[in-house]
Amino acid sequence: MAKLDRYILSQLMGPFAIFALTLIGIYWVGRAIGLFDQLIGDGQSVGVFLEIMILFLPQVVAIVLPVVSFAAAIFVANRLHSESEMVVIQAAGVSPMRLLWPFALFGLMVAMLAGALSHYLVPASQIRLEQRQQELSQDMATRLIVGGRFLHPSENVTFFVRDVLDDGSLEDIFLHDQRPQGRDITYTADKAILFRRADDARLVMFDGLIQTFDKENQLLTKIQFDEFVFDIATLTGAHEGMVRRVHEYSTLAALYPTEAMLRATGATKAEFKLMAHKRLEQPLQSLVYPMIGFAVLLLGSFSRFGVLRQILAAVALVVLLSTLSVPLRDMMQRNIALWWLIYVPDVLGLLAVWLMLGQRGFNRVRRRGSRPGGAVVA
Repeated sequence: MAKLDRYILSQLMGPFAIFALTLIGIYWVGRAIGLFDQLIGDGQSVGVFLEIMILFLPQVVAIVLPVVSFAAAIFVANRLHSESEMVVIQAAGVSPMRLLWPFALFGLMVAMLAGALSHYLVPASQIRLEQRQQELSQDMATRLIVGGRFLHPSENVTFFVRDVLDDGSLEDIFLHDQRPQGRDITYTADKAILFRRADDARLVMFDGLIQTFDKENQLLTKIQFDEFVFDIATLTGAHEGMVRRVHEYSTLAALYPTEAMLRATGATKAEFKLMAHKRLEQPLQSLVYPMIGFAVLLLGSFSRFGVLRQILAAVALVVLLSTLSVPLRDMMQRNIALWWLIYVPDVLGLLAVWLMLGQRGFNRVRRRGSRPGGAVVA
């Protein structure tokens, strides 16, 4: 590796680390504020809160890496301009394409990190996060048994137990469930027993009544029972995580989903392939964005007023490419044969870099050739 490449790479690493810590910290703290109130309010410990936040960390890093790499490239390119180093390097005969190489190498290194996160760490953390949330939901379900208090474990659900006896049995149970569409269901029972198992919690009610009110027909139905088993974990959504999700599968498996995978998740082939191509495309952003930042700033000549216009142009171009990816992903989801559309923004970004550097090189050769007796350096 040439000394120039090592020098620019060393300049890129410092800002990259600072921007990464700053943006990850901001995003992480913003997510932590709401989660802290939720978990602590549910009676969870600080240790559980820290565990959940650590599981969120790979997702946060994967999201901010393209932005961080772009910001680091902009910062270093601007510093090379402001300190006239760019002028000296080009005067020494270094072509724009050659000068792009350390920025491309930097983007490739960040893309490899983003790929490791996207294909391995993020899926693994999401699987563990859902398992942990399921465990917390089950624990929350068992802690609903509090005598003499009206509790609301989830929206449109009210739960009440008059008393909890010394033997663990419950007296006078009231459960009002307004979640079913168009119906209100009320469960009442004289006594009940809570059975806890490793993966669920069930409430066995004795001598009770189920009242179902049909809102559309204004009809009330009553059913008396001697014994009725209610899965209390459903009040907090504890069983939702038992269904397999698309992101639990590897990228290779998601590219070629089987019928068993479709049945296990209830997802379509388009959803699997979209997720797989998102994982493949996301690291490319970390490769393309730094090169865009460098190429746009290279178009500007030295000025005492800086390169603010070029910086704004680079930001606008990156925002445009990011915005363009949204409708293209929607088109791909509707027609899986158009999977290649998801990579169009990255290809357009590389094309823009090539055109900008080509224009810069052409202008440089033309200026040198216009000088009397001036030698043209490629």
